[in-house]
Amino acid sequence: MDGGLQIGTHAHGQGVKRQTAHIQGIKQGSNPHEYLCFCYKIRSRFGNTHQAAQAQPGQRALDIGCGPGLTTQSLAEAVGDTGQVLGVDIAAPMLTIARQRCASLPHVSFELCDVNALPCADASIDIALASQVYEYVEPIDAALRELARVIRPGGRAVLVDTDWESAVWASHDDVRMRRVLESWNEHIPHPQLPRTLKRRMEEAGFGSVTVTVVPLLNSVYDRQTYSVGMMDMIGAFVTGRNGLSAEDVAAWKADAVTIGAENGYFFSLSRYVFVGERA
Repeated sequence: MDGGLQIGTHAHGQGVKRQTAHIQGIKQGSNPHEYLCFCYKIRSRFGNTHQAAQAQPGQRALDIGCGPGLTTQSLAEAVGDTGQVLGVDIAAPMLTIARQRCASLPHVSFELCDVNALPCADASIDIALASQVYEYVEPIDAALRELARVIRPGGRAVLVDTDWESAVWASHDDVRMRRVLESWNEHIPHPQLPRTLKRRMEEAGFGSVTVTVVPLLNSVYDRQTYSVGMMDMIGAFVTGRNGLSAEDVAAWKADAVTIGAENGYFFSLSRYVFVGERA
């Protein structure tokens, strides 16, 4: 890509290794193809965060943690062929899918990179989006400063992150359910990031940070819903942690099926959208 959105080559340091390790923890025990397909489906349900950024024709946009490129494609449509979009991710298989998806969009490009070394010039970005990314980044304050570096004054960052302690999940065994959720919290460095993200963004150089909540609700047992679709990944991660055996995890999954048959399935989770303007 030419023009104002400058792309360079950056070494992948410890930040990438830490992020990759956390993501590998989620994938452990899962079929890689099934994992990618599930991420693709889930991302399609939360791929409209670009609307919060109010992308305009001709703008330069950055999609951080772009995954299979759904949000990137939406941004590309919003900025038009007079704009530019760069999607970045640390997962090469996701970038392969993203490149295929956006192959017909010449104003879109993709890079494998660490969020602590974004391949953009200073103040070169009008809009940056990141959904479910920064909760995985261990050196988060440095990453937010790096984000502020690449956004022009008056540009906007839209960050979406989850507080997993907001999860409400119906179970016949509340003690086991709590152990599952507490163990799942270990899959990321910042499981309650939304509680401090507004302050962190302001300290990094963003002003007028607004926060809205996006509730996720599943009231039926269905493999196509977020919560049921996540059970295999959660189960694979929590097995062997905090005393949870494979038998415990199997019983938890079976219990969800039973509750669904009783018309009592219930799952709720809060995600938060933070919009900040670069000072």
